Amino acid sequence: MRKFLWPMVVLLAGCAAPPRGEAPEAAAPAEAEKAAPHESWKVVASHLAVRVYRDGPMQKLGHNHLITSDALEGEIMLREPLAQTGFDIRLPLESLVVDDTDARTTVGGEFAAPVPPKDRDATRRNLLGDKLLDVARQDAIRLTAEEISGEPGNYQARVRVSLRGEEHVIAAPFTVTIDGNTLKARAAFSLTHADIGLLPFTVGLGVLKVRDEFEVDLRLEARRGS
Repeated sequence: MRKFLWPMVVLLAGCAAPPRGEAPEAAAPAEAEKAAPHESWKVVASHLAVRVYRDGPMQKLGHNHLITSDALEGEIMLREPLAQTGFDIRLPLESLVVDDTDARTTVGGEFAAPVPPKDRDATRRNLLGDKLLDVARQDAIRLTAEEISGEPGNYQARVRVSLRGEEHVIAAPFTVTIDGNTLKARAAFSLTHADIGLLPFTVGLGVLKVRDEFEVDLRLEARRGS
């Protein structure tokens, strides 16, 4: 499963870039979508896990990294037909946690071993710095729906990702269930750094680097009319 929202471990800072610390406004919806009635569902719980892998001839000197956050916020605008449903979701970059020991234990496998605190701190500084997510330029990733298609159990979303003052559109498979006033959605997929306008972190001319492809697992819970 490939391509969806989010991100992690370029350039472009032209005159059209938004003010530092602010996410750009989402593109205006089509007139038909503006007029379509919708139910508002507020995101009340979330969990993001991004699995980033080491690479290069000396990769054994590095770590596979697990980046997590429980701080996504925003709104889902549920419409009939489903293709007109929209969402506007925000991930504050300062909420990202790198290599939490309990989270790594839960994931297990290649991530089971703990990472020393000094390495966790250095990785987070690099992640939020101007070479990668650039939190000083834009303090949150913004995800807005471009298009939704498919059928129950096999939905697909085209998602506009706003990051570093740039925008990229990616495709995301997802599932959704609604039980009364509770909506739950999950997306599990792979991305490359280029999909969201990033370059993999590299040390020593590539002898130790981050693998281009990484994995994303996103879960959201929303409540009707909250």
